[in-house]
Amino acid sequence: MSLKKTISEPEIFNISDHQIKKNQLDKEAISIISRLIDAGYEAYIVGGFIRDSLIGVKSKDCDVATNATPEEIKEVIPKTRIIGKRFKIVHARVGKKLIEISTFRSSGKKNIKKSNKGILLRDNNYGSIEDDAFRRDFTINSLYMDTKKMEIIDFVGGFRDLQSGMLKSIGESSKRFIEDPVRMIRAIRFKSKLGFKLDNKLEKGIHRYRHLLSEVPSGRKYEELLKMFLTGNAFSIMTELQNYRITEYLLPMTKNFLEGKKDRRFILNALKDSDKRFHQNKTLTPAFLFAVMLWPALISKIGDMNSKKIKIPRISRIGNLLLKKHNEYCFIPKRVQSSIKEIWEIQVMLLRIPEKANTTLKHKRFRAAFDFLLLREKSGENLGGAGDWWTKKISH
Repeated sequence: MSLKKTISEPEIFNISDHQIKKNQLDKEAISIISRLIDAGYEAYIVGGFIRDSLIGVKSKDCDVATNATPEEIKEVIPKTRIIGKRFKIVHARVGKKLIEISTFRSSGKKNIKKSNKGILLRDNNYGSIEDDAFRRDFTINSLYMDTKKMEIIDFVGGFRDLQSGMLKSIGESSKRFIEDPVRMIRAIRFKSKLGFKLDNKLEKGIHRYRHLLSEVPSGRKYEELLKMFLTGNAFSIMTELQNYRITEYLLPMTKNFLEGKKDRRFILNALKDSDKRFHQNKTLTPAFLFAVMLWPALISKIGDMNSKKIKIPRISRIGNLLLKKHNEYCFIPKRVQSSIKEIWEIQVMLLRIPEKANTTLKHKRFRAAFDFLLLREKSGENLGGAGDWWTKKISH
């Protein structure tokens, strides 16, 4: 029996059940919802904001779901843009904030395109709120808030699953993972972020279908890696990726080095530091992340990076080859690639003290490269006291 047949009416939870106050709601999202309702449409807060608020976690995003089509949304809220081919959604930018507005999806068969392995390539069928609830990935992400009544609408049992700390797919996990393999990555991210247990069927689905992650476009993998490693749970997520043997499909050039004690310590120290910086509201950059992840692969090609025979053009040349190979699996934007290479190249300059000190200090990537040097020392690499020398130099 399908999940949809087991739940005929949604459960409704009022403010005494969920304890989310009106003043906690995102003002811009409320404004968008009000405008859509005034134009004759349905509109609700959906997903992550409700999930996080119910377990006491501060949510970064506040998404909106509506029965208005993307084109109708754009008519009601002009300063928006329609994006996406797989699923059309609307982005509304208010200052630095981005609000995602999605149209209720249905399970209809029209306008659907799948790969020969069953992966959804395009799906723009629209339906009701109930249709939409059963099309989402996990029960805990399929909660809707009526902002007028301050009620949570739950068609799939997500409210109860949040209370019990259980992550479940909506419907058959195997079907959901085949449709979109990225859901496996999301499951691991939620497990690490929320401290939830994975439902047995969901866990078995990951083991059975993880190979489909090789079918995910490289650009989409890049975006997912940033969500995993730059949002405060990088260390635990990496541990889970290894436990479920998923690293090879996302970071194949890093995977083998995680098995070596020295390189593993270096990478995990970097991830611990990233988590700490995130919770201190300090800057995190994709360039530093990938400079770390690909450093062992670079060293394996160059050899002794600390040798005076090592020239910057050689680092740049080998770095280009590594990044080109990496892009086959996970695309990195060119501007980020340039920063990665600069962090690597400055490692040579940081060891040529004091003759290169003034030039090195003026480099725009000095701070990132200096932090990278300290990370190398922290992980047990002997750099002749270079970290102390530069620390004193900066402090004077």
